[in-house]
Amino acid sequence: MNDRDKRNFRRDSRRRHINRDISIIYPEKEELTCALCGEVISETASSLALPESGEPAHFDCVMKKLEESETLEDGDTIAYLGGGNFGIIRKNSQNPAGFEIKKKIDFENKENIGDWRKKLSYKL
Repeated sequence: MNDRDKRNFRRDSRRRHINRDISIIYPEKEELTCALCGEVISETASSLALPESGEPAHFDCVMKKLEESETLEDGDTIAYLGGGNFGIIRKNSQNPAGFEIKKKIDFENKENIGDWRKKLSYKL
């Protein structure tokens, strides 16, 4: 085996090693379906867990569900506050933030999160 063959062998073996490590860190994604509309969820990172079952749902489907179930007055909108929480907000020019939160809606039940959510966070 000449020097060129040795270099190629080392390079190829490193590639196989790297590809094997990547498959361990980033396992195959399972296909999730929205519990509200039944369609495939392509952006799992932006999906939310339903409070009753912990099943995944599209962010937009959750927003639609909240808009139908909540009573909104003129000038009110529903906004995502973070951490699985939504809020009914109203613009308020007197408030330094420019809006006020009229009602906080705790949507996700932290004790009832499905296994699909746990698989989203990879430990490197």
